[in-house]
Amino acid sequence: MRPLTNKRRNGLAGFCRAYPFVGIFVFTAAIILCAYYTHFPFHPLADTEADYLDSLAVFRVQVPEPPVARSNSVQLDVRLLSMYRGDSVRTLHQEAVLYLRTDSVMPELRVGDILLARTRLTRPQPLFEEDFDYGNYLRLQHKVGSGYVYTGHWQLVGHAPVRSLKAYACRLQHRLAERYAMAGMHGRPLALVSALTLGEKDGLDSELRTSFAAAGAAHVLAVSGLHTGFIYGILIALLTCFGMRRPLYEERVKRWLLSLIIVLLMWVYAFLTGLSPSVMRAVVMLTIVQIGWACRRKALTGNTLAAAACICLWADPLALFSVSFQLSFTAVAGILLFNSYLAGLFPARHNKALLFVRDLITVSVAATIGTLPVTLYYFSQFPTAFLLTNLLVLPAAFVLVGCGAAVLVLAGTPIGVWLALGLQYFADEVCRYVQWVEHLPFATLPLPVTPWMTVCLVAAIACLYMSIRRKHLAWIGAMAALMGIFCYLHIDDVRVRVHEQHIAVQGRTIYYRHGYTTDKYPFGRYAFFAYKGKTYVYAPNISPRKRALLDAFCEEKQIMSWQSSIAH
Repeated sequence: MRPLTNKRRNGLAGFCRAYPFVGIFVFTAAIILCAYYTHFPFHPLADTEADYLDSLAVFRVQVPEPPVARSNSVQLDVRLLSMYRGDSVRTLHQEAVLYLRTDSVMPELRVGDILLARTRLTRPQPLFEEDFDYGNYLRLQHKVGSGYVYTGHWQLVGHAPVRSLKAYACRLQHRLAERYAMAGMHGRPLALVSALTLGEKDGLDSELRTSFAAAGAAHVLAVSGLHTGFIYGILIALLTCFGMRRPLYEERVKRWLLSLIIVLLMWVYAFLTGLSPSVMRAVVMLTIVQIGWACRRKALTGNTLAAAACICLWADPLALFSVSFQLSFTAVAGILLFNSYLAGLFPARHNKALLFVRDLITVSVAATIGTLPVTLYYFSQFPTAFLLTNLLVLPAAFVLVGCGAAVLVLAGTPIGVWLALGLQYFADEVCRYVQWVEHLPFATLPLPVTPWMTVCLVAAIACLYMSIRRKHLAWIGAMAALMGIFCYLHIDDVRVRVHEQHIAVQGRTIYYRHGYTTDKYPFGRYAFFAYKGKTYVYAPNISPRKRALLDAFCEEKQIMSWQSSIAH
């Protein structure tokens, strides 16, 4: 290996001096990954280890957060207090998720209620290897597992106030959401505005969530950096009289006083949204940005982004595996790396309307480039119409956030009622537009990727950035080679998936996967197993009708009946 020249040494040392938190972030992420996979130097999932999983018992639990209504159940994030099994009583200090089956006489549950629930806590396993691992997701949320509680198997036995900052924040969040209903809003517009302004997503139905995701606007529903940026911009505009006054950065005392007011108000907003992790990450980043402005330094840089990521990981190391964490920081990283270059391709200095449209397009494209590996890896689809969606939905979201805040303040007054009526109509039109984009031809491109394909995509994006910065053909050639490898791996993956066949059994239901599709065949009592390279089914004591269905299914999928094999 050739020794580093003085120029290269100075370049590396200069990078470390300019971006110290980037190195700290890489070191922190490496330690967390080592701890996650090898439990060294610490065990980040130790609080979710339990020897009572898959055992039927009576649990005494407390409800620290508001219940969430589902279609046929109520979801409770509970704190386990004790467990009763036989004659033994065991004290617990862990958390879990319970689903209580709803009925007509079910009492309304509140934060702080104490229940006795007879259930079996389990850690759900994915049906197929590539499916979403809900059990691991629960562990990343510091939950032991989940349990389903049938009607009559639980009892409300007491109430104890939950005294925590997050509990107060959630309580205030729900009270503010009720003010929208008091002003006259209802249905999907109410759910959309509550989600945009307060992060209250309980009212969002699955159809609306799917529409926003397919149209490339899923980030709009999750209160995160986008909405926090809206509030940050509104505060800057109000404190500078909509740009008519300078932000007083020339005078040191006034500059720090203004920054302190903005930071405090941003943390108040985080409190109003229930102290959700995504909002807190964005507020941490904006706090660092504001401190940088107060110190007269370049505000948003890679060092700022890395510093915010380090603070979030020091507070919760498992946030590194959170999809929202990865999307938040990769989106900002994409904007930092590519937005200025994209904006330079379309100069529009003397036309504010064109400048606004250009900024919307360049920011959307830059953020999409940054989040592309994460989006494809976790969601296996790419919204091709994301520009068409964001050009209207992002400005509309800004209007909804601003008007929603005004409705919260003026609820109960005639002005608030009229404003809520206009907001109801506008939010409904936004939902209709998103659903229209969703149903456009080829609005969503299915593109499942493997881990190695994701690595190639990340490396190709890095080469793209280096080719823009260094302006050297070698980086373009490297990017082209990586994309060629990506295409080869994708073609090979498609070929394998088309021919692969998997069978899984859950309860009394067969799940059969061929290629990209999963079919469900409820036949009755049976068991599938492999023997000497062949798949067999053992299904005694089932009805003649289901036997006929099963025989047709096995003949189509080339599965042999174990009883027939024994007979021959």
